[in-house]
Amino acid sequence: MHQVFVYGTLRPGGRNHHFMATATHLGAYTTPAAFTLLDTGPYPAALDEGKTALVGDVFTVDDDTFAALDRLEDYPVHYTRRKLATDYGDAWVYLWIAAQDPTWPVIDHGDWCRHMREHSDNS
Repeated sequence: MHQVFVYGTLRPGGRNHHFMATATHLGAYTTPAAFTLLDTGPYPAALDEGKTALVGDVFTVDDDTFAALDRLEDYPVHYTRRKLATDYGDAWVYLWIAAQDPTWPVIDHGDWCRHMREHSDNS
């Protein structure tokens, strides 16, 4: 079993949350303010540098789900992963390593779900 911290489309209500169908939701978690969260358009990209706390959820996943998440995140091409200390123990977090588009907006508050709600409210 593996613990993962998710901060984007894999969160409850996100369009890729179905990947977590067999996962156990341990709870919400907000990271220390040590990241940058970018809006790539269809999904977020967290950088392993910055001053933003990421808002997300921690899940326990089995080997098959973990492998599916690696494929979804295009690990290790677009994302890498590293261990993150959480209230639920160490969890893997996927971090963007591919080229960045300078037009991608920064999400200063670190909450992809909130960002998507605000974006849809302004449409």
